[in-house]
Amino acid sequence: MTFREGTMILWRTLKLMKKGFVKYLLAILSMSAVLSGFDAVTALLLKDLMARMTQDQNRFAGLSRELVLCLLAGSLFLGIYAASFFVYTMEAKKGGANLQKLLYSKCLRLPYEYYEDHHSGEFLSKLIYDCDRASGIYGSRFRRIIMPFCMTCCYLGMMFWLNVEVTACLLGVSMIMFVIHGAFVKPLQRVGGRLSAANAVITEQITDLLAGMEQIKMFSLGRIMVDRFIEGNEAYYRQQQRRNLLSAELDGLTQFFELMGSLVFIALGLFWVDRGVTTVDRLAAIYLLYGSMSWNFLQVGVYIPSMAEYLVNAKNVFTFLELEEEPECCHEIAERKGRNQCGNRNKEVVLGTKQNMSDNKTLGHAVSMQKVTFAYEGREALFSDYDLAVPSGKYVVIKGESGKGKSTIMKLLLGLYPAITGEITVHDMDLRKTPLRKIREHIAYVPQEAYLYDVSIEENIRWGNPHADREAVIRAAKLAHAHEFIMQLENEYETRVGERGSHLSGGQRQRIAIARALVKDADILILDEATSALDQGTEQLVTEEIKRQREGRTTIAITHRENAWQMADAVIEL
Repeated sequence: MTFREGTMILWRTLKLMKKGFVKYLLAILSMSAVLSGFDAVTALLLKDLMARMTQDQNRFAGLSRELVLCLLAGSLFLGIYAASFFVYTMEAKKGGANLQKLLYSKCLRLPYEYYEDHHSGEFLSKLIYDCDRASGIYGSRFRRIIMPFCMTCCYLGMMFWLNVEVTACLLGVSMIMFVIHGAFVKPLQRVGGRLSAANAVITEQITDLLAGMEQIKMFSLGRIMVDRFIEGNEAYYRQQQRRNLLSAELDGLTQFFELMGSLVFIALGLFWVDRGVTTVDRLAAIYLLYGSMSWNFLQVGVYIPSMAEYLVNAKNVFTFLELEEEPECCHEIAERKGRNQCGNRNKEVVLGTKQNMSDNKTLGHAVSMQKVTFAYEGREALFSDYDLAVPSGKYVVIKGESGKGKSTIMKLLLGLYPAITGEITVHDMDLRKTPLRKIREHIAYVPQEAYLYDVSIEENIRWGNPHADREAVIRAAKLAHAHEFIMQLENEYETRVGERGSHLSGGQRQRIAIARALVKDADILILDEATSALDQGTEQLVTEEIKRQREGRTTIAITHRENAWQMADAVIEL
């Protein structure tokens, strides 16, 4: 990362604070002025005391008044510092919170394909590790560069006023150390990038461990998972070791030059006092200020490499924030991906056949697909020039062997993927021209692996329609034949279902997911093997209930159950 790039990333990070940045910066400057001002007052008091020691009489005349003034100044400085530190802390916390909100909001706007192509642990690493370290720019790193720099300037101004020669020599020693610190910027940046990547690998492994615990137990994969984690952890440890080694080298050089600075000061002080260039009282004041100046000057050198390391994490965050989002309409997705033609276009694969379906050009269709071609990235066409029409208000079943594209058709209807060619309409709304949000308002979707959140059953159902009242939730549960088992639970609808619904059986989870779709009261209900975990009797009851309550609703079900085919108004076989 170049200096220019690092500066741009830093500025971009600080701009996220918006109006709070002004208060944040003023608070840092105020703290710098207060601390350096207090040290300056203390140094002047020491100078005055040393000067009094050279007097033969009236050494302590007016000393009490000066001490009282110093005490009052110290109390005032303390109050200003406390108020400034409070403002600084609050704005830094807000900055970190804003960054987290941006990342969280971004994940909701990413296209569906992103989550199929990337491990969930990668996102968690961005949200937890990179975001946390990028937030550290607000919390400490920026202040620990700006504040010592401002204080160093204040100290140098006072020291030059006391004596130019001694101060210039001391500044030269500090500058050598500053240059040495600069040499650590690049190595720490590289280590920071490797640590971020290694942490992402560890997070992915932990995610796999938690998500696949059942398979780990079933197939005795514990040793394999532990070995994978140890390997990833050792890779992280090696990078952390490298980082600690660089930090130790930097700290050792800092301590060495602090000692050198003190020795140079003593030697120069004796030399200039002997030559009559300065006096002992001025030298004492310079020494007091030099201790603070040297420490703050070295802090700038220490934290610039550290800031560069944190900027690597900020860059990772911004790279994630710059990912292309799900566009408003499907045609924008195709344009962005350049998918205006299929790699196997010459090899037509027509897999769709229609049974009991009317001409798809007739108005009144809930769903229509005309000459649709689709292929997953880098694969052969799943289907080409495919036609489909689903009349409004009908119960339609789609059947076919695995891999024929049943679930893909559902995802195309939802706009999760763009068709390469052809036209898809939902209630005569063209997916290429209509905002996806508007299309999805008309569709309720229940996947085979229904995801339940670790909240109450009522909340899980209501999330299908956040405006639904308790009565609507119960009615939807009854339609999905979930009400009976819910009422048998200890806390009934207030029962928490556990992560991914782990406290419930597969059939219970599916019925709650169906209730969540029903409470949405959408025009089109899509069931993608949504009753696969139900016994045939319960499935038939749920299906009959959905058909009975379907006034104004079109239902499209993907299922392998023959009894469901017999209940359908029409069957589409792929």
